[in-house]
Amino acid sequence: MIPNETDATAPTPDRTDHEEPIVRPFGYVADEPIVRRIGDRELFLGNWFAADPARHERTFEHVLSVTSEERALTTHHHPLDDGPDNDWPAFEAAVDTARALYRRDGSVLIHCTAGISRSSVLVATTLAAEEDRRLDEAFAVVHDARPHAVSHPTLHESAVIYLAATR
Repeated sequence: MIPNETDATAPTPDRTDHEEPIVRPFGYVADEPIVRRIGDRELFLGNWFAADPARHERTFEHVLSVTSEERALTTHHHPLDDGPDNDWPAFEAAVDTARALYRRDGSVLIHCTAGISRSSVLVATTLAAEEDRRLDEAFAVVHDARPHAVSHPTLHESAVIYLAATR
């Protein structure tokens, strides 16, 4: 989507399909931790406040940060750009790390700044690869947990290429 995220098709706890869509200003980041469990998995998607132990009580065994700077709970750091400026090795390394963490015992948080684009594409790509799903099915699982999730088109394209190369 372009500058404003409008997700008119995904109902949220605050809204039904008949209400106005939620519109977030470009660059908006919630002021509180966003931590969304992906189904019944020990896999979580979040914003950068999710990796700040002073902001909430939840703990994670593994925290993959794809922001430019590591956060307090970060155990693995793979900075990615939310746009076309990522090189292939950086994207591939981030997904490979997400997949390895997903296979380990314990809870995994994958977070970016807002918990919308970079983290959602890593979670969806991990689900598609590890659970032998199509990418659109994996994104549907992510959207169930985080209706605002929408990946940058270039990151989405990288996910398609990654999956094609690994299958």
